Order: sequence, then structure tokens, then C-alpha cells
Amino acid sequence: MTNFKTLENFKRLNEVQKEAVLHDKGPLLVLAGAGTGKTGVLTTRLSRLLIENIALPGEILAVTFTNKAANEMRSRVSDQIGDKASGLKWLGTFHSIGSQILRTYPEKIGLKNDFIILDTDDQIRLLRQLIKAENIDDKRWPARQLAFLVDRWKNRGWQPHQVPAGETGSFADGAAGKLYESYQNRLKILNAVDFGDIATARNAGSGISDGHGGL
Repeated sequence: MTNFKTLENFKRLNEVQKEAVLHDKGPLLVLAGAGTGKTGVLTTRLSRLLIENIALPGEILAVTFTNKAANEMRSRVSDQIGDKASGLKWLGTFHSIGSQILRTYPEKIGLKNDFIILDTDDQIRLLRQLIKAENIDDKRWPARQLAFLVDRWKNRGWQPHQVPAGETGSFADGAAGKLYESYQNRLKILNAVDFGDIATARNAGSGISDGHGGL
């Protein structure tokens, strides 16, 4: 078995960085500025988990903000340990991992396997239809503004009935709550989710009750 301490990437780390790579007891926060080696620490730590068989590739959850960062992490780990890095299916962005989880457990939130993901333009188009159906002036109350509110509420984990009255009152004289509920119902009919649903694993008032953990 390869000794991960012989890896060039580990040798290049300073003592504090090595301590982070070797940390085993409970959560660990690595807080440092740009360009100080955080990615190097994380990828070397990930390599160590695999080399020492502390975890299998499919048991590791590694979340990034961008596809570029995810690809860089995957590439670095592969360069360090080769084939042992294969199978890191839970390394990616919030949205890509959320999408994978939903594809694995669509029934948990009332979806079918062939559900679709609405992009921002699709979301705004659907919201505009709902606004017009309520005879609300979509020039005064644009769909893009409502999309911003819906996204904010989903990021806070609020289902339609959980949105405070003070929040819904900021759009179309309080009609935002009803529109949000109509929007979620329409998504259900369309067998669809939006980016907010992916990030929060939530759709049409239901949540996923189980999922994947990680190291």
C-alpha cells in the first residue's frame, strides 16, 4: 500500500497544513486567504482517505462552488493516486450533486425518473404565465423579481405555507405567496424542478428524508 506521506504534494505542505491533512477527530475548518494552499490541503486529505482505505470513493462527499474547481480537485487527486481516485461520484458543485441525489431518489419528492430541470429563463417564463393568469400587471410586477424572491425563500428552506407575511407583501400587494404555491404546483404537474429545488433537495412541499453523507 502506498504511504501517502511519500507523496510530493504532502511533502510540500507546511506543518499546519499537514496537521489538517492528518486530522481525524471530528469536523475541521480550514480558514485561509486566496492562494494559500487550501485546495492542496483538501486534495491531499482526500488522497489520504483513499490511500489508507479510511473511505471508499463513493463514500466521500466533496462540494465546490464551481465546475472548474471540481474538475481541478478531481484532476489533482487523480495525479496523486491514479486509479484509486476513480469512483468519486460525489465530488462536484452544489447543483450537480443535488441533481445526482434527486436522480437517485426522485420518488422521495414526488418526481418521476425523467424529471426535467428548469433553467432561469424557463423559470421566469413560467412565473410570467402565472402572474398573467392572476391578472397582475407583469410590467409593474416583473417575473424576474418574483423569481428572485422564490429563490431566496427556497434557499431559506421555506415551503409556500412557511413564507412570512412580511416577505410576501413585497410583491403584487401580497400575491407572492399564492404565486409561489401555484408555481410549485405547476412544477409538480410538469415533473420538473428548478435550481433552488436542486440546491435544497426540495420540491412541491416535500423534502428528501435520507441521502448521502460524506467524510
